[in-house]
Amino acid sequence: MSNRVSVLLGRLRNPDLRNVAVYCMATGLAAILTLVQTRVLWRALTPDDFGVWALIDPMLMSAASLVLFGIDHSVARQLSMDRLPLRVVAGTLLLTTLPGTALCLLAIGLVSRMAFHLAWTDALVLAVAGEALILVTQTAFRATGAVALFAVALLARNVLYLGFLLLVRAASATAPVSIGLVFLTRGLCVMLVGVASLMVMRPCFRFDWASYRGAVHYGFPLLLTVFLYTLTDMTDRWFLAEFTGVLAVGVYALHLKIAAILSQAIVVPFGLWFAPERFKRLNDPDEGRFFFIGTAVALALICGYLSGAVWLARDVVLPLLAPGVVASPLILACCLGAVTCLALSQALNVGLLLPGHTGKNAICTAGAIAATVLAAGILVPLFGMNGAATSRLLGGLVLVGVTAAWSHRVLPVAFPFAAMVLYFVASAAAAVGIDHATAGHGLSGVVRALAAWTCLTSLFVALSWSKLRAAERGARPQPSVP
Repeated sequence: MSNRVSVLLGRLRNPDLRNVAVYCMATGLAAILTLVQTRVLWRALTPDDFGVWALIDPMLMSAASLVLFGIDHSVARQLSMDRLPLRVVAGTLLLTTLPGTALCLLAIGLVSRMAFHLAWTDALVLAVAGEALILVTQTAFRATGAVALFAVALLARNVLYLGFLLLVRAASATAPVSIGLVFLTRGLCVMLVGVASLMVMRPCFRFDWASYRGAVHYGFPLLLTVFLYTLTDMTDRWFLAEFTGVLAVGVYALHLKIAAILSQAIVVPFGLWFAPERFKRLNDPDEGRFFFIGTAVALALICGYLSGAVWLARDVVLPLLAPGVVASPLILACCLGAVTCLALSQALNVGLLLPGHTGKNAICTAGAIAATVLAAGILVPLFGMNGAATSRLLGGLVLVGVTAAWSHRVLPVAFPFAAMVLYFVASAAAAVGIDHATAGHGLSGVVRALAAWTCLTSLFVALSWSKLRAAERGARPQPSVP
């Protein structure tokens, strides 16, 4: 017994496990703050402005990476492979990208002003610039394992933004808040936190075109992947706005915000941890294959459990975000399924993130875009929000399927695909059954549903763990008999 306790304590002291825990706590708290921000904005903006906000706000992060030409994706690579100090990497990339980034920000401002006639163009440009700065600093923090600094920056931006939103809401009394003021508030907050992070990092500013070109060469294909995924992520909303109006987009976005609980609590911290860990594990004797299989299975179980828990508690969670709005089981299920597909597309993608193969990620994402656009073009005019949600799920399935298949061709890993699909199908059927059995019983019914769901998932976890352990023991080299 004492030996087991010692082993458990030793695992808890593992820095990798501690980093994952910090990532999960920070992004989980950030997700809660984001939900509170959404509730404040739901009450502060007019319905039309909330729909416009739901169309633009999700694109700011991708726009920030776009104006950086993807150099943020190369920070971890230059630190781990080129063996350059953090101060040099951050200072070189930030200073050398300044001319190109400034031109991109100018282009965004001109297009917003002249093509879309946005009166709050300056606030939008400030928000993109602030997001770009904080993106580089946060990426640098997590690439060096400075998870505490990353967590502080992530939470500080959300706390400041929420605080200023509450002040703006209080100052406006009963009048609606201007959407331009919302984006100006966000821009000021992220810029402030970005500058503070830069001061903590104390970068060594210098021009180095060779290093910058290498960063763009590596990161730009990944940037295209992120940008194309943003298009996929927004396609359903654009079709919905065209055929139904921005009011429907606002209600639909509330379901997406609920699904974002899963994204913020699992997908984001997993991506932050898995990106540098992937490179480390490739040096293992088996090229990290057992690690990748175990990681994918664990992620599938976690995503399945949390998706089911959020779906079963939808009638309690959504009114907390937007009082008076009734959750749609189909829409929320599709949104949660799409987030799970995104998570698994990261865990099942090992080969396409090797040098020389990153451009293939953009092709996989382009396939997902094509599927989403085709499905949305057919389904949204017929079924409205239900059609938009279905098109989102179909795009996610194409993304994870194509990415996993192509990655397997580059670096074969024996993922248990059939078992994972069977698990999700069985879990979905069980969740529907539990929901049907506990429907109409209010909060007590939700509690019973979550308890039954937890017990069922625990059974799946036990079965998966035993099979993984058996497979690992079978793959170990047997001692030779003299």
